[in-house]
Amino acid sequence: MDNNGKLNREDEAEEKLVEDGEANMKVEIQLVGNEPQNGETKISMSEIKAAFIGMGKEELMKYANDPFWVKLRWFLFVLFWLLWFGMLFGAIAIILLAPKCSSPEPRNWYENSPIYHLTVSDFKDGASPQDGVGDLEGLLEKASYLKELGIETLMIDPLMPSTMGNPERIEDFKQVDPRYGTVDNVKKVLSALKQEGFHVIMRIVPNYSSNNHTWFQKSIEKIPPYSDYYVWSNGKADEPPSNWLSVNGGSAWTWNEHRKQYYLHQFAETQPDLNFRNPEVIEYFSEVLKWWLDLGLSGIHVDKVDFLFESLNYTDETISNNPGTVHDEYDFYRHTNTRDLPELVGVIKQWAAVVKNSSGVFSLNGVPDSEEFDSANLIHRPLVIKNDDLTAEHLERYVNHKLKMNQQTWTVETIGNVRPPSDSAECLIDMMLLLPGTLVVPSGSELGLEPGSIIPWDLSNSNAGFTTANTTWKKLPSNYLEANVENEKTQADSYYHTFKSLVKERSSPSIIHGTTETAVINSTVFAFTRLKSGNPGYLVAFNLEPKEKVVNLSNMKHVPDELTVIARSKQLWKQLPLKTSILSNSLKMAPASCVVLQFVPLNTEA
Repeated sequence: MDNNGKLNREDEAEEKLVEDGEANMKVEIQLVGNEPQNGETKISMSEIKAAFIGMGKEELMKYANDPFWVKLRWFLFVLFWLLWFGMLFGAIAIILLAPKCSSPEPRNWYENSPIYHLTVSDFKDGASPQDGVGDLEGLLEKASYLKELGIETLMIDPLMPSTMGNPERIEDFKQVDPRYGTVDNVKKVLSALKQEGFHVIMRIVPNYSSNNHTWFQKSIEKIPPYSDYYVWSNGKADEPPSNWLSVNGGSAWTWNEHRKQYYLHQFAETQPDLNFRNPEVIEYFSEVLKWWLDLGLSGIHVDKVDFLFESLNYTDETISNNPGTVHDEYDFYRHTNTRDLPELVGVIKQWAAVVKNSSGVFSLNGVPDSEEFDSANLIHRPLVIKNDDLTAEHLERYVNHKLKMNQQTWTVETIGNVRPPSDSAECLIDMMLLLPGTLVVPSGSELGLEPGSIIPWDLSNSNAGFTTANTTWKKLPSNYLEANVENEKTQADSYYHTFKSLVKERSSPSIIHGTTETAVINSTVFAFTRLKSGNPGYLVAFNLEPKEKVVNLSNMKHVPDELTVIARSKQLWKQLPLKTSILSNSLKMAPASCVVLQFVPLNTEA
């Protein structure tokens, strides 16, 4: 537009070429022909391309300020945040209120490792000067050996003064045997062991004392209040008061010429029974438990409690009709008047309260299967069998009963009458290590020694490294040249390594929280699996027949075609090297042998 307000030619051309509102169209102008002719140029408007880029600012602002659109925007804004918070709170509610799978409770310390049962005098002489008797310093010196085995809990025999070093003949229940030092020695060693990660339980047998105990000597003299601290009776017609028998054999009554009465001993004559119908005796043992716990013990194991009470009128026992027994044998009678009497329940509850009030663990052996004794933390269920009575059916019944009882109170197993170094004993240990509950392992059984043996450590001297003294307080085991700690550590296939590896396997989820399935195969092989979903499973097979057996394990639940050997008894060392894969439908087992297998389960639902 010029200064006079008129459109010039260029403006007019633009106005004609582009209509109102089309200012953003693109106009393409092309020259027609290669060269202009006769001074003329032809122009072709071949295409107009337009791209719409939205509303203008003014029109947009008009809609932006319109009340309808303002309300709509606010509505959508609020709706968005309501939905967002609704989803957030919904997710929180699902997390908090939805049913959850309860996570397994962590195991108590006494459920982790086997309980290693030892007599301190048999373990290691460590005090200076050495005198040939094991002591607390020696136990502390060899604590590293126990830790290497994977042991966390020790059960020690009484540290009390005893006759001839026999822990079954206690002369004072509230004192430390001078062989083990002083009260301060006990406190120091127990504290050091606790620092090393061990828990120590001491075994106590309250049923009887030594006949050298001052109480018994005063009871013979009828000196108050000890006169009725033991069980005395006049007898009848120059005969014992009843037909009761001692567990050790013979009559349970012995005549005392000085007192002119019979005294009761359900075990040896040198172990007179205390009278637990006397409240003073019960209260005294409550004090005994607390006294020892105050020294630093983690718990107390009370043994043989089923013998605490006997009938008041000394009624004769009735015949049991056990086959193969005669009238002077203990098993010939039913011991309803001398064992498991109802009065036992109240005493156990009283003692359990004392131990727990001192933050200790209360362990029992010798109580019947009853919820009345659930005040105990641990209840021992001995597997008492003879070698010739050991059958697959027997084991299955025992294990299934054990699994049932373990649902009530954590059970502890001890193996009686099957003594190392027999093959059956080692297989039973292997089996029990991988079942629910805790196994009590006699010291030295990991080396194939008889229970109660002195531990041979090495061949550094004539006393197998047990002491530097000239002699040991009792004889070394006959097989100490092979069955000593140093030698077994160097032998890759020794039972020491088998035991150690199976203790380690106890920490796997299938052993801690797994289910158990049992089976008897070919009537002579006992087998069971341990399995927790999502984890490797375990299968233990034990051939109890003195003949080779080929067994089919594939019918057991979740067992695949192939399994891996992780432990086996010595008869299978060459046949089944460790980590060997075997077929589940054709496992060849040597006579009286066992094997521990690991497998990837099929269709796990455990």
